[in-house]
Amino acid sequence: MASPQRERIPLPLPVLAAVGVAAAVSLTRALVPALRTEQWDWIHLAFHAIVLVVAVTYFVKFVRKQRDDYRLQLPVGGACEAQ
Repeated sequence: MASPQRERIPLPLPVLAAVGVAAAVSLTRALVPALRTEQWDWIHLAFHAIVLVVAVTYFVKFVRKQRDDYRLQLPVGGACEAQ
């Protein structure tokens, strides 16, 4: 018995962009000694907090969409109706 083909869902672009920008900021700070000051530490921390919030927000939206799509595929009444 063949399983039905699932539609391939791409990764959310904002999450990929946020991870890429966070990596670039971290590498820039690591490679430029002038950016290793206390003031830049706070800026770096705030930037990563914002990136984390964006990534988690889009991840939650992505998971909820997956859940809703799965629920739409279930028969009305669920599996309990067959008993």
